[in-house]
Amino acid sequence: MIYKKNQLQILKNAEIGKKYQIFGKITNINKGDNFYNVDVLLTENEYINIKIENINLTLMTEKIYIFEVIKYLKQNKYYWNCENVSLIENILDLEQIYQIYSCFFTCAPLSFDKADFLINKYIAAINNSNLKKITTILYNKYRIPFLISPAAFKMHHNYYGGLAYHTTNMLQITLNLVERYNFLNLDLLYAGIILHDMFKVKEFNFAKKEYTKEGVLLGHLVLSVNYVHEEAFLLNIQDTEEILLLKHLLISHHGLLEYGALKTPQTGEAFLLWHLDNIDAKLTSLGEMFAKTSEGSFSEPLAVFDKKSLYKHNL
Repeated sequence: MIYKKNQLQILKNAEIGKKYQIFGKITNINKGDNFYNVDVLLTENEYINIKIENINLTLMTEKIYIFEVIKYLKQNKYYWNCENVSLIENILDLEQIYQIYSCFFTCAPLSFDKADFLINKYIAAINNSNLKKITTILYNKYRIPFLISPAAFKMHHNYYGGLAYHTTNMLQITLNLVERYNFLNLDLLYAGIILHDMFKVKEFNFAKKEYTKEGVLLGHLVLSVNYVHEEAFLLNIQDTEEILLLKHLLISHHGLLEYGALKTPQTGEAFLLWHLDNIDAKLTSLGEMFAKTSEGSFSEPLAVFDKKSLYKHNL
């Protein structure tokens, strides 16, 4: 396992000319004529500078990489030269990625690998073949960014892994409601929940904390319908009832037009999806705020409650 917390000590004792593998978050990039100089934050909150002699690489700040480095001496000063560099998402498993992300960022309490297990469990529970195919294909295509991304910049679940954590919370509270209101279609709800926010991974650039061009011009509701339609067309199921209903869930899950919905909910499943989304966004945010609030006092204003403060009682 590559996960090590004693990287700084290893580097201090490093031998000249020997290769070492380290990981860190790039915080600054300077490009020379035929090389990069990058500042890398290690897990011990210390920085090192690394020279990368490959200008064909696409490097990004606020991303975590694995570097294969060699220590060398030049003019009585030690330097680090990098021979290979890779995004950790491209070479490590989800458990390791979660451990390393947790060293540098605030992350969801549910690890990436456990979220992946839960989401696959709910996909397996979908009986409708068309809904299962669409959900499986899109989840597998966008699985890694979906599991790692926050759900938002500020409003709710605004930490790494927040998008999948929000999704699994909604999935886990759905079955009891459908058993009580048994006219609702569980397959449609599972597919809608998994896909409803998935294309926030196309709407936002979370590393840069900004919207993408597609995010500004279209938003994740339109993007989600586009991607569903594209896959449905390839499967020749674009005109089926369940795909139409799934699209309706996706464009209506904000509930009200003034909250960004493209249509108000007009099926029972769409109505429930809207409220499940709203409940988890609000109550998860409230629980996180109450963890920092003394009993018998009011919380700080919460964006998801229209900047109202809520009272934490001592019962």
